[in-house]
Amino acid sequence: MFGGGSGRKMAEQAILNLDKSGMPDGQRALLRELLTSVQKFYTDAPNRDASPDRRGGITLPYAVKEEAVTGRDNVPYNGYAHSFAGMGIQFLLFAMIDMGVGILLERQRGLWKRLRSAPISRTSLLLGKALSSSVIALIILIAAFLFAGIVFGVRIQGSIAGFLAVCIGSSLMAAAFGLLVASIGQTPGGSRGVASLAVLLMVMLGGAWMPTFIFPAWLQQLTVVMPTRWAVDGLDAMTWRGLNGSAAVMPTIMLVGFAILFGTLALMRFRWEEA
Repeated sequence: MFGGGSGRKMAEQAILNLDKSGMPDGQRALLRELLTSVQKFYTDAPNRDASPDRRGGITLPYAVKEEAVTGRDNVPYNGYAHSFAGMGIQFLLFAMIDMGVGILLERQRGLWKRLRSAPISRTSLLLGKALSSSVIALIILIAAFLFAGIVFGVRIQGSIAGFLAVCIGSSLMAAAFGLLVASIGQTPGGSRGVASLAVLLMVMLGGAWMPTFIFPAWLQQLTVVMPTRWAVDGLDAMTWRGLNGSAAVMPTIMLVGFAILFGTLALMRFRWEEA
């Protein structure tokens, strides 16, 4: 502001234009005194350009730098870790939608009538379907992170046991969600469309597309009712945030709780025969 050749020229031009400004005499005199003092500053001050270490004008009194913040000082930030966490959970939910739609198709074809003839309870049939789907989902999720580690350098900077616990909880939740789709759906086509919309809303509000810490404060508090929020936060805590195993306890408990909730609703609403 008060340094460099442009500032000097600006002060000189302002003094020349002062008489034509139409300002009251008192204000014009004060402003002329100010601009004259600025000219005197340029005349009496040492040559600022002679010293390469000094910058002219007003500068920040502190240094500003950009730095990634993680859970520990020795943990590097890897943006791919969050991408694989969010997209991995989204893929699991879409895969379990296919599982639920497959159950609807099997019911239409009368396959569930044949299964009921076996000496197995209805609960055992549904639990077997959910557990097998959970194992498939767990294998997919771990394979995705293995690929992320080999190709994109994603590392489990936190607890390996905590990471596995969150993966298991996410797989159980996704499988129970697919079972819920099969229990409340009417037709395969209609159920797929409604469930896909529900999944997109869950992953968007759960921070799968973008981290929840950039959400407004009120939205961050609201999204705790989304199972995807706990899944993504748990995976982030065990990968790029580098937190210890205690950070995976609450996400795992919540994911298992959502799995129990979805599974209970599915058992209560499941229709064994076509209406």
